[in-house]
Amino acid sequence: MTYILGIDTSSIVSTIAILNEEKLLAEYIVNNKKTHSEKMMGVIDQVFEDSGITVSDIDVVAVAKGPGSFTGIRIGMACAQGIAHALKKPMIGVNTLDGLAYNIMGEGTFLCPMMDAQRQEVYTSLYRWEGGYLKRLWDYQLIKVDRLLENLLALQERVITLGDGIPLLKKSFRDNPNNKVVENIVWSHPAFSMPRASSIAAVALNEYTLGNIEDCFSIKPFYIRKSNAEEKWEERHGAKS
Repeated sequence: MTYILGIDTSSIVSTIAILNEEKLLAEYIVNNKKTHSEKMMGVIDQVFEDSGITVSDIDVVAVAKGPGSFTGIRIGMACAQGIAHALKKPMIGVNTLDGLAYNIMGEGTFLCPMMDAQRQEVYTSLYRWEGGYLKRLWDYQLIKVDRLLENLLALQERVITLGDGIPLLKKSFRDNPNNKVVENIVWSHPAFSMPRASSIAAVALNEYTLGNIEDCFSIKPFYIRKSNAEEKWEERHGAKS
């Protein structure tokens, strides 16, 4: 039996889970204004207590590596790396968008997870389940929400949207002069739009069976956009993007 510890702090949500091939043993989702550093360790302790296993039983540590909140990603990565290093266990970094898409398993229609990237932009991609596997159809991208709406309409097929970027897309939809013909876009229930560590762990379990593992030294975060600090530094020093 393979036990996966999943961690996702790439958004305002902190979520921790433990699962194996047979079942989800425990999962906690904390969606409030407390910082991740205030939530993390207590939640991890609680997940282990409720799951009935110990830290030493974990085989793999999986973590959402981004895109998302720069601070949140760093906190989650550091926590996961510390656990993996202490246990001498392998790690698997899961793209946050892949994890979100896994929230709706087995759905044959298009899935479009999106994360609010500020500035009227979202991080997004497009997926579909085919033959029991989640297939990514678009590159990971940072895109203006109005442009994303155009791309989704161009699919001319049913597409389920999920993630905290939905309010931006809804506003773009309302502002669209042709919104009466927008029938193919489905807004997922908020329960499916939150990041879930169980989805991160499920992706990781599949990767683990394929032998796609990393360690606490080689794993890297996935950023699409440069941080505000990097952009401001380049502005002051005249560096080009």
